[in-house]
Amino acid sequence: MDTRHTTHPPHDLHDTTPTRVGWDAPSLDPHRPVAQARHRTRKWVQEHWRLPELADSVELAVAELCTNAIRHGNGLAGLELILGASREYAPPLLRVLVTDHAPGRQPQLPASGVDLLSEGGRGLHLVATLARRWGWHRTGFDEKQVWCTFEL
Repeated sequence: MDTRHTTHPPHDLHDTTPTRVGWDAPSLDPHRPVAQARHRTRKWVQEHWRLPELADSVELAVAELCTNAIRHGNGLAGLELILGASREYAPPLLRVLVTDHAPGRQPQLPASGVDLLSEGGRGLHLVATLARRWGWHRTGFDEKQVWCTFEL
């Protein structure tokens, strides 16, 4: 598994497990990047961070955000998972960041709600329901990150 960052967690988390892991799009299977991103996410959350209660929700959010990056963001550039320890006035969080190549396309929840007969348009609603918060920001001239957080 290729990791982008490997910093050690605070004392209350698991001793040798990195608190930040990520994969650039070229390290994912080009024919099945979303499936592989989901698989790697589930394995990391369950086995490395030992947070099985979050695995389903985080995996589903990763699938939706990666799919949106491919369909609406000119391609998936990368995926990062960050495990943040609690701090004064802030609970411990797991943050998901998905980077794409369309900084000018702002992800938005449809104002009129979801068409129940439509085959698409539910991804961000699903992420907003599962996660504590979600949002996006530009990371540079040619990329943006869509993110969401989960409380531990």
